[in-house]
Amino acid sequence: MRPRAACAPLLALCLASLTACGIDDTGPARAGAPASGLRRIQGRPATTVHVYFSSPLGLERVSRLDKRPNTLQAAMDQLVAGPDRAERTRGLVSLIPPGTPAPAAVTPQPSTADVHLPPGWTADRTALHQLVCTAADAAATTHGTKPQDTRVRLHRSEGGEPTTEVCPRP
Repeated sequence: MRPRAACAPLLALCLASLTACGIDDTGPARAGAPASGLRRIQGRPATTVHVYFSSPLGLERVSRLDKRPNTLQAAMDQLVAGPDRAERTRGLVSLIPPGTPAPAAVTPQPSTADVHLPPGWTADRTALHQLVCTAADAAATTHGTKPQDTRVRLHRSEGGEPTTEVCPRP
């Protein structure tokens, strides 16, 4: 027998096994809604801000949607608002006293956040870490840097030199 003639039945068997896999054609299947693009709040594009709350495990970062373009100030406002019901259910708390006014905050340059504390603003060390980590995360998001590389300058209303802090969380 010639080699070509011997290969023909083998080739036909291989082709038949590839086409007969035993799966019937089911047609199109329903999937869900198509992708909807940017998230919106009241018709405006929403951005994600990250806020840090305290838990038995230490500081935890939560994500929230906000429609304001200044993510640093939005994060400060979200921080003093405290955890929502779902976050409290997860054991998250804020050590910033309720009713505390939100600090004014700006990012004058990459890797820097200036936070101006309102008059009478006092907080314990964990509350200060909540504030510093929230500010560092928002400033880093704005400038495309890392939160741990962001310096947060705290300006007290009484004046004096600002103190510089970094987020103690890795």
